[in-house]
Amino acid sequence: MHTEPAYSEIFLTRCAFVIYGKKVYKSFSDRLPLEGAKEVLDFGCGMGTVAYYTLKRLESGRLTCLDISERWLKACRKTLRDFPDVSFINDRAALENDCFDIIYCHFVLHDIQESELEEAIPDLVRALKCGGVLVFREPLKEIQKLVTIKRLLSENGLILKDSRITDVPLMGNSLESVYMKAEPAD
Repeated sequence: MHTEPAYSEIFLTRCAFVIYGKKVYKSFSDRLPLEGAKEVLDFGCGMGTVAYYTLKRLESGRLTCLDISERWLKACRKTLRDFPDVSFINDRAALENDCFDIIYCHFVLHDIQESELEEAIPDLVRALKCGGVLVFREPLKEIQKLVTIKRLLSENGLILKDSRITDVPLMGNSLESVYMKAEPAD
């Protein structure tokens, strides 16, 4: 069961976006491999803080923003109102198989209960094209949740390609990892 964010949380997120946008959200978006016509999913998009910078770099292709919260999706639509190639969904069951080149999650997965992660991660992997990547940034202090996330990604066939620790303003040390969906063996 999910609860909608408080309006104060949305307000504080908007303030962080205005003040720290380039250091927090743009820096993450800048590391996404967006060359060419990519189909991209922002999983847990919130108010669209990373999506805003991703759309500035996505020359061709399309971005889908997914959040289970209607309140966050409303805020996201407002943030991204000047970008035409965006779609919004609030249910991961709407994800099609093998349709995204890139899926990213920015400070989302650690907030999801383990039982829900066990359902969500296979759905994300299913929606990822072969050769596609799933990129996440999560707080390092959530080490037990990170262990679970990494285990579930590996168990569902993703291969770790890159990982690094960064210091994110307001959020502290964070783990950024890139996983790839391997091509099927012949």
